[in-house]
Amino acid sequence: MPVTRSFFMRFILLGLLLVCSASMWIYWNRVPGALHAASVRTGLPQAKPLTDLYPRWYGTRELLLHHRDPYGVEVSRDIQIAYYGRALNPSVAADWLDQERFAYPLYVIFLMLPTVPMEFDRVRVVVWWFLATVAALGVWFWLHFLRIQLSVVAGVAVFSVVLTSVPVMQGLSLLQLGLLVASLIAGAAACAAKGRLFLAGTLLAMATIKPQMALLPIAWFAMWTVGEWKQRKPLVWGFGLMLTGLIVASEFLLPGWLIRYPQALVAYSGYTNAKAFLGAVMPSTVLWAVSVLAALGVGVFCWRVRREPADSVWFAIALAFVLALTVTIVPTVNASFNQVLLLPAFLLGVRHWRDLGRGARANRLALYAMTGCAFLPWALALVVVVAQPNLRNGWYLTLWSAPIFSSFALPVAAIGFLILLSRAVAASHLESTHGAAFGAVTGVGSVQQSVQE
Repeated sequence: MPVTRSFFMRFILLGLLLVCSASMWIYWNRVPGALHAASVRTGLPQAKPLTDLYPRWYGTRELLLHHRDPYGVEVSRDIQIAYYGRALNPSVAADWLDQERFAYPLYVIFLMLPTVPMEFDRVRVVVWWFLATVAALGVWFWLHFLRIQLSVVAGVAVFSVVLTSVPVMQGLSLLQLGLLVASLIAGAAACAAKGRLFLAGTLLAMATIKPQMALLPIAWFAMWTVGEWKQRKPLVWGFGLMLTGLIVASEFLLPGWLIRYPQALVAYSGYTNAKAFLGAVMPSTVLWAVSVLAALGVGVFCWRVRREPADSVWFAIALAFVLALTVTIVPTVNASFNQVLLLPAFLLGVRHWRDLGRGARANRLALYAMTGCAFLPWALALVVVVAQPNLRNGWYLTLWSAPIFSSFALPVAAIGFLILLSRAVAASHLESTHGAAFGAVTGVGSVQQSVQE
């Protein structure tokens, strides 16, 4: 009888997850473009929906076909005309933001190379499917890294929920290469856990196409490598050789770009008025203090677990902390689509659900509250789809924007999961002092007996 009840409850839970996933898909396909197009901000000229990919694609074409500098004023002017119908005037306040320049490292052109012969309408379709596939691979990499094994039904539910999350849906609608960077980091973690350190290093080097997303994870991998240098130095060799190859090859195509690129990055931070995620809820003085304390706290934690193997729970917690820190304190990683970096934190919550629920009642209440925050966007999307608010009603935009704005609770929930998990691991001795490997998990919420010290 208990087995039947457990199976029934699990079936209900998985069915509810699939319903929420379908609701989010319907919601996102109906939501007005103004609510999820990150390139359009209040007070700016109305931009055409060319997505975040267009400057990268156009800059690549101009360099390879016409030998024009993608960072140059002329190319930037062409891109602005394509978006706004005219070149922007930086001296005008309304034209200062969203200048749509080519702001990536030049070696992103090697990724864009296959799209050069295509028209942009076709590029959008091809890259959308590419990024959707990459996002699915990222989920698989994280599951592989954490050694979470799911049944077919549970796997369908997990993949559908993740791939219809606000970060992934927004990343796909904007054709954001951040989805690729997140998957490269996931692949590096999976390779490191399998001992394929050279390949892990090469994947991390490729992730630097968005340096603001990759910087802190690379710093953690570097710290971890130093912890056992003799065994782990292949990761540095892979990273160094791949990054050197990318820089040298792109320097051959456009000499001097590396010297000018920091200026382009600083300009990007300025004209996008980039703020950290915490900057939306804290004054600048408090923000800096909290950011420094958070960085120091995560840094000390990482330093203490730097000797743990890559297939240990401590390594996974440290990496998840670093990714959550990236989302919360790095100024140019404040958009919702970057929250795809929070996925390992939530998967760790699934992996150790029973352990997190043990102990004091306050811990269980905190766990339930964080779980509610994590699933709030899907729940609100279901409400919006069922309610079908009328376009003419004044509360239309408020209701339809609720699932998107509620996604800003995800970083808070992720950090809460990690803090509870760290305490649970320390209290229960889930690993031996040498870092025992993960056990397997079958199904959502089921955890194999933890390894005792």
